[in-house]
Amino acid sequence: MSTIFRNIKKIVNPKLKSCLIFLSLFFILLIPIISNSLIIQTKAVDAVQVDYIFSNANIITVDESNPLEEAIAIKDGKIYAIGTSEEILANYVTEEGYTLHSNGHTIIPGLIDGHTHLMWSANYGGYETLQDAQAIAIAYGYTTLNEKGADGWDRDIQPILDIEANGELRIRLNVFPIYNYAFLDENNESGVVERWYPDKDPILDPGRKFRVPGIKIYSDGAGGNRGLPAMSVPYSPEALEAYQSSSVYGDLYYNQSVLNTAVKTIHDKGFSCAFHSMGDRSTETVLNAIEYALDGETNDNFRHQIEHNSFIREDLIAQALTLNTIHSVRGYFPTYWQVEYEEMFNETVLEWYVNRYSLPDEGLHSYLETDFTWQLYDPDGVSSHRTIKPFLHMWGLVTRKSIDVNGTIHSPVPWLAEHTISVEQALKMMTLEGAYAVKQEDYLGSLEVGKFADLIVLSDDPLTIDPDEIKGLEVYLTMINGTIEFQNPGRTIFSTLGSTGQFGPSLSLSIISMILGFSLILGMTLFKKKSK
Repeated sequence: MSTIFRNIKKIVNPKLKSCLIFLSLFFILLIPIISNSLIIQTKAVDAVQVDYIFSNANIITVDESNPLEEAIAIKDGKIYAIGTSEEILANYVTEEGYTLHSNGHTIIPGLIDGHTHLMWSANYGGYETLQDAQAIAIAYGYTTLNEKGADGWDRDIQPILDIEANGELRIRLNVFPIYNYAFLDENNESGVVERWYPDKDPILDPGRKFRVPGIKIYSDGAGGNRGLPAMSVPYSPEALEAYQSSSVYGDLYYNQSVLNTAVKTIHDKGFSCAFHSMGDRSTETVLNAIEYALDGETNDNFRHQIEHNSFIREDLIAQALTLNTIHSVRGYFPTYWQVEYEEMFNETVLEWYVNRYSLPDEGLHSYLETDFTWQLYDPDGVSSHRTIKPFLHMWGLVTRKSIDVNGTIHSPVPWLAEHTISVEQALKMMTLEGAYAVKQEDYLGSLEVGKFADLIVLSDDPLTIDPDEIKGLEVYLTMINGTIEFQNPGRTIFSTLGSTGQFGPSLSLSIISMILGFSLILGMTLFKKKSK
């Protein structure tokens, strides 16, 4: 290099010499850029063809080992790759128009309702057709529904099997047919429904959208003709008056011996048991029945689960931890009734009443229950604690606030606010934990390579916005199994890019070539002028 500068000094004047030195240094600095561009170009030639790319996004994966990412590649209904936008765009390509470039919008796993009656009540009550019901759920961001109730094979399961066979089942659906009825007859007993399951096996194929992983058992009451939650302490006169009941200790549907036998029979067929259990006496009986059926085995292989957990004592939580049982938690608590609860229950029972919200922090698998049914559906309503709207449930889990029918927001008093949880915990309850409850955590619930491409795009980031804004989050796009099943027509959230990604490596190389050419022409022109 020193020889070159000495030769230049002999033939050119100082100004021209400075110009050529600058150009020489400029070319030297461009060498690594040219090399990198050529490498990127080589990668584009060898890039893997995928079906979709989402880039420049804020991806909340719900994967503890890799919680946040920027881009995701999807192929054959599954997540093929996830990483930075630079990595994904350099190594994967799509057909024209299927690389979707976001302006930082948030992507999360598809939502899982761990306890709903959305599809069942559509089939049973006729409020919506099964096809319309799933379309509405998908528009709210649900990609999997765990239906806790179906009356039998012919009436409720076969119609959904027909929809699946016709390719019309767009949402993932796990159905738990009922063992017994959810109400008491004239003899104050709960009748057992058609015993079809001894002749059939669970449907557990993870590749199917329709599955039958378990059986629903009603263990106690819930008000009205269903009786009351079975309690170990007597209801106060005020509570009995409010519930219009004379059942001082509530209504336990089965004694310990009968429930043990039923659960063991279902357990031995390979089904999970999902128990409606609200009162603490009921939950004690259920946990004992699960322990009897497991006979020393871990529940991790069977996934027996308890729904509602409305009054749960601390000693029952300890027993649940020993058994590793799974529990549902209602997201949107009717905080606007907290004063009425204080009038009906003493301090101890109130503590049991909110203990369900402590379960995620206790280390128990806990998933969201909406307990939604079409009889309660109001697309404009925000007060029902059994709402279909997922981000009212998330807001409720995080803040324990609720909105009454007049639009007034009610904040929780101290006993009710005791076990509020973080947004991260709520999001996990609404995704990965719902998948775990039906033995699908290896396939759903988080955005990881190899899992099904079930995801949604949101209007904002629930992890960073003010908690009170969570209730207003909107779903812009829902993808299930790598297919976009819903896109908000009023929102343009992506720009479609060329098949090579954001700008394309060939464009980068062209720009560099233009700079080099311009620099050479400029240098030669200056040299000619000075020579004259």
